[in-house]
Amino acid sequence: MRAAAPSIQGGGDSTELGRSPFRRPVLPSVHPFVGMDLNTALADRVETRGHHPLLIWAPPGADCTAWTYADFAVDVRRMAAGLAARGVTSGDAVIVHMDNCPAFLMLFFACAQLGAVAVCVNTRYSADEIEHAIGLTGATGIVTDPRLGLADSLAGLAEWIAVLDATSGLVAELMSADELAVKRSAEPAAPLCVLLTSGSTSRPKAVLFTHANALWGGRVGANHWGLAKDDVHLIHAPLFHSMALSWQFLATFWAGGTIVLQPRFSVSGFWGVANEHRCTTTNYLGPLMDLDPTVALPHHSFRTWMAGAEDIAVERRFGLRLFSGWGMTELFTSGIANDPDHRAEERAIGRPSPEYQMRIESDEGSDCAVGVPGALLIRGVRGLSVFCEYVGDPVATASAFDASGYFRTGDRVVLLDSGNIQFVSRAKDMLKVGGENVAAAEIERVIRGVPGVVDVAVVGQADRILAEVPCAFITIAPALHQADIVDQVLAICEANLARFKVPRRVHVLAEMPRVTLDKIAKEPLRELARHLVKVEQENR
Repeated sequence: MRAAAPSIQGGGDSTELGRSPFRRPVLPSVHPFVGMDLNTALADRVETRGHHPLLIWAPPGADCTAWTYADFAVDVRRMAAGLAARGVTSGDAVIVHMDNCPAFLMLFFACAQLGAVAVCVNTRYSADEIEHAIGLTGATGIVTDPRLGLADSLAGLAEWIAVLDATSGLVAELMSADELAVKRSAEPAAPLCVLLTSGSTSRPKAVLFTHANALWGGRVGANHWGLAKDDVHLIHAPLFHSMALSWQFLATFWAGGTIVLQPRFSVSGFWGVANEHRCTTTNYLGPLMDLDPTVALPHHSFRTWMAGAEDIAVERRFGLRLFSGWGMTELFTSGIANDPDHRAEERAIGRPSPEYQMRIESDEGSDCAVGVPGALLIRGVRGLSVFCEYVGDPVATASAFDASGYFRTGDRVVLLDSGNIQFVSRAKDMLKVGGENVAAAEIERVIRGVPGVVDVAVVGQADRILAEVPCAFITIAPALHQADIVDQVLAICEANLARFKVPRRVHVLAEMPRVTLDKIAKEPLRELARHLVKVEQENR
């Protein structure tokens, strides 16, 4: 029998945070999670679903390990005791630098038990970028995966560091033999976790969420995706991103279902794991569509996949229903989602979620008419349905909202006649060519039609006459002649686009720079475009 460690008392006002940089929002006096936080939610699931499997760890080439809700809660308390022994207390922050593994989720909950904040960072970060995250959040400890190669570099950046055991997926040095008996009053407004923005246009910002945000993500996500107690959710997307952490894990946790966790996505290992555990849902990834269409797919138990937009071809190919939706880090859940019982148009991302208020705004500040693209603005409650703040950056936090409290998403969308919404582009992907608005996505769509083009990104490039012109970067299939592909790209653009939309230059790269979830990082491409113009001018 495990002995209980001394209890920790907590709760109360914001002064408890002491040296912490995290501010606590003032929530409405009546909201869905009064008297609740992540700790009470876990206790409730243990009471009602204690013997049901919560987590199945399924790393490739190794035996699976399973935790029931009750088992998981025990290991969370053991890890909380291990963190407390390192001096972690309410208001402290801990860097979570790991690929998907059981320890990631246990650490997330263990920090919650102590009133601490889990700072979930991208596994592709350099030591300098993690130091930036520490500077923003004041993190006192780091938990890292030694396979990421930064353990030695990170050792001096915080008061303590612990490393993951790759075989078990646990951090043995933080797993105390005792369980921490935490007696804290429920604090829905208390800081819970930080996710970092992609940093595609500047250094990443630290996005702060509360316990109420997490419960909102779980409850709203379970409702949007129709999750139930018998669902088995395969998670292979990175947990440091809101989609896997909130849309998938917290939503399944709220529903009382089971997750099957993998370190990352693998085409070769996907079907075996999915069928072994009779998975019912996951997020869709394009590489699955590259499978030989003449080869019959294995029988599977999937009924739904999450996706970015309606795609009938995917549904027909795999015999399931896509749940499309839109979201971003600052929302922690989907602000737009399709109705699984009513199909939307092809490529639509869904309808506005009833939990939010939404506007599509023109450049002049008025509401856009149906069919007219504009800037997407969304309004919720800070610390409940939208993020609390950018930690340590009050200027960025203030500028993220307009005078009416709408969050500026930075995305451009269009409202269709049916009431569905279609994504157009990121606002920063709008080029201004001789005074004309040009969507980079429109040019990219055309270029993707060239056989042999693997990936494409279009950015603006300075021009003496037009101020800005399109510049295209592409990657191509091996063994193809670069000059021929460039000629084909220009030809298809000239045939399908207005002249001012045709790229002035097309550059072939060995690979694209990437940020979170393998998205193309456009800011490095903009810098490269500026450099190439400068080199060209110097060589004239």
